[in-house]
Amino acid sequence: MVHSPAPPHPHPHDDRASQRILRQRIASRNDIDALEKQFSPTELRTGATFYDALVAAAAEHPDKSAIVAIETPNFLEPARVLTYRDLIEAIERAASLFHDSAGSSPSVVAVMLPMLPEGLIAIWGAATSGIAVPLNPFLELTALVRIMNDARCTTLVTVRATIEEKCGGNLELLRDAVPTLQSIYFVDAPGTPGDLNTAMDTYAGSGLTFDRDLDPYRDAVLMPTGGTTGTPKLVRMSQFGQLTVTWNVGALMGPRPDGVVAHGMPNFHCGGSVSLGLRTLLYGQTLLTLTSEGYRNRDMVEKFWDIARRYRVTSLLATPTTAQTLLSLPGSSDGHCIEDFHLGGSTVPTELVRAFHDRFGIWLRENWGMTEVHGTVTGHPNAGSEPRIGSVGIPLPFCRVRAVELDHRGRVVRECPPGERGELVIGGPVVSRGYLNQELNDEFFVTGMPDGQVWANTGDLGTVDEDGYVWVSGRAKDLIIRGGHNIDPREIEHALERHPEVHLVAAVGRPDAAKGELPVAFVQLEEGATVEPGELLSFCREHVQERAAIPVEVIVLGQLPLTPVGKLAKPTMRTLATEREVHAQVMAAFPGGVACEIRVDNTGLRPLVIVELEDVAEEIRDRVRALRVKLASYEFDSDVQVGCR
Repeated sequence: MVHSPAPPHPHPHDDRASQRILRQRIASRNDIDALEKQFSPTELRTGATFYDALVAAAAEHPDKSAIVAIETPNFLEPARVLTYRDLIEAIERAASLFHDSAGSSPSVVAVMLPMLPEGLIAIWGAATSGIAVPLNPFLELTALVRIMNDARCTTLVTVRATIEEKCGGNLELLRDAVPTLQSIYFVDAPGTPGDLNTAMDTYAGSGLTFDRDLDPYRDAVLMPTGGTTGTPKLVRMSQFGQLTVTWNVGALMGPRPDGVVAHGMPNFHCGGSVSLGLRTLLYGQTLLTLTSEGYRNRDMVEKFWDIARRYRVTSLLATPTTAQTLLSLPGSSDGHCIEDFHLGGSTVPTELVRAFHDRFGIWLRENWGMTEVHGTVTGHPNAGSEPRIGSVGIPLPFCRVRAVELDHRGRVVRECPPGERGELVIGGPVVSRGYLNQELNDEFFVTGMPDGQVWANTGDLGTVDEDGYVWVSGRAKDLIIRGGHNIDPREIEHALERHPEVHLVAAVGRPDAAKGELPVAFVQLEEGATVEPGELLSFCREHVQERAAIPVEVIVLGQLPLTPVGKLAKPTMRTLATEREVHAQVMAAFPGGVACEIRVDNTGLRPLVIVELEDVAEEIRDRVRALRVKLASYEFDSDVQVGCR
């Protein structure tokens, strides 16, 4: 594995378990300014590494509940409770096991688990012994294998059902595919040599059995970011970066020592393991894991307010789709203790924020960030007042956000004045070293900022107003470019959201040979609603003001695809739009009809559009060649392969 040199920061290390975290509530921009003047990031928290920080929290209250996990069907009785003492001992055993399992190789542990306590234990144990690689269990096998090979994983921690699904339970197939893989452990195989807890028990009472690397700036977590079918990019995350973000998030979302944080976002995502998991335990609070499925568990969501009352939840972070679901369900929130309800992952409709407050008396506070900067970088301080609805908030301590104009090489042409839209870039010590694949870093890092520091391109378009609030208007790569005309998909989405029968909407670009792209809209209707696509298209013609932005097609789906953390999966919808257009072109080339299979392969650095036709007569093979030429003229930003079966 290739590592770039650590950034030239000091890295103080303090093992004193008596050191206490600074419990500063961020209630205004003035609080942020004061913090930055008085402290460095390392002075705000305990310990320079995950292990040190968690040991310090455990020293204050070793017998306090650190993680409480609930499961179906009885959500009101804990299925498992781990104290802080239990947590530290488990991390020590896991780290020692992973270190020894790697043999003479650097320890790199892939953690592919549902939302179980072992997931967080394995991630922090792996980061203590070497590097953790949290994996989405919904990834396809080819993507999983590629990630593990790129990271040179030595150990895999998972459950039997996932291995059965991915490779029919054939462990040898997996070992052959990942030559560096030396050990596979299951969390659900008690009493067997492959059981994680059984293997960890051999280290009981031993503490850490190796000399750990104390450098908080080294690669500690390689976190994938991307979809479920293509190969995600691996972000190089440090313990310093994660701990800086977790202190910020705790100060923003509630640092009180008796806080109970609802944990419903997956641990393979920085929302689940960083902004929820690590920040809760950094502050010595209690993490309430909302089943092994998180917010994907519909029964749990329907009982959310009962759960919140029973466990006295004070804070949570979710996606807009989760908040929308809670709003749509019957039930009363009376008696809850929630002080901070934050949303991230996608744009929050202003109507949702106001309707949620009108019904439940809780302001939804939007935040913004990304894996490449270790998680959350902006948010709305909670002084009890209404947030600045529509904005994603102000930059948190030690984070910088600017709107800039970039040239085609990623160099800053100029900074945009307040209120002018540009490409949003982030600076400060939370910026990661980028991606493990160095080829991707040219597009990630921007150059030419006046301060000469490292800045990252978020891929988002937006503005920063005169008060420092950030407004995200869409993703630069989500722009639909129709014949050179830039179309913001939010204009289409805002229009269709006003239709009373529309529940969710996403606009994407469909490839077109003449125009490059044409806008299409995918729609999910309200439950029980029936609306013809033509009616929705007419609605767009009335309400989309920019003529070029009127979609050429509205496609109604039973359910819009979401990522595992509840975001609208626009890459999936762009792929679907591409496949539909290619199918239309195949049918045009073969008016009599032809059996075909069309797919988009995203496992490489560039997508590949694959068209496989059933064997056709020799005399019409020229149509195949013509089809190949036709499709190659599309601006797919991909390769095209047409062949016969």
